Amino acid sequence: MLNSKSRHWPTGIANSSGQLGRNLCDHLYATTASGYLPQLLGQPSFPDNVSANPIAWMPRWQNLTNAHEEEFIRGYSVYPDGGCSEFPSYYDKIEGFGSSFKREIKRRYPTPVSFTVQAPTLPSEKNFVDIDPEGKDSFGIPMARIHFQWGDNELKMFQHAKQVSAEVFGKAGAVFECSADEPEMPGYSLHETGTCRMGNDPKNFVTNRFGQTHDVDNLYVCDASVFLNCTDKTTTLSILAFALRTSEYLVEQFRRGEY
Repeated sequence: MLNSKSRHWPTGIANSSGQLGRNLCDHLYATTASGYLPQLLGQPSFPDNVSANPIAWMPRWQNLTNAHEEEFIRGYSVYPDGGCSEFPSYYDKIEGFGSSFKREIKRRYPTPVSFTVQAPTLPSEKNFVDIDPEGKDSFGIPMARIHFQWGDNELKMFQHAKQVSAEVFGKAGAVFECSADEPEMPGYSLHETGTCRMGNDPKNFVTNRFGQTHDVDNLYVCDASVFLNCTDKTTTLSILAFALRTSEYLVEQFRRGEY
């Protein structure tokens, strides 16, 4: 849409609000604890981590009854992971060589455990997408340029999650080996939202509640860009739900002869 410029739309189609590409939000991801459960050393191996994307989830528990319980606002969730994976990630934490090294790899194979935080960003004027004035892709199309940095609120959540994860490790009798010093780079989660925000006011929002742009009646947006921001949860189910609602609205518009 930013690339769809014309005399009528000098900053991109349906961008009379100036909000197209603005308010980019993302999920901060980082390993908050990594180690192993010694009580599982030497146990038989099971195919308990064979999916390409196995999911266990610790839903948000912060600031639920008191919005100011923690030093940050809102909250985050955590993904626990572990078990027998295709390639043992702990290979570089084991000393030895040859047969002794292999025996220790096998002994620890069922034991790994780790936690990953999923912390939502808040909308910020500093985070947005625009078009590179010079760079073009292999098809000669001007490329998107992303401006983004983690905010103070999500960095506080990251530090809080590291503390809590270490406490859980201790309670579970796990051996804590490390946690990330820095979060993953922006974009790692692939959960970008906010750049075509929906709202009732055409002066401040790109689309209405159905993903229909305020400026162009027959232009609809059906992805996560219409969300006001991200939450502690992932975006896929919400995208499906909003896309279905938009589709039903569009069908109803056709039925009523609006197009």
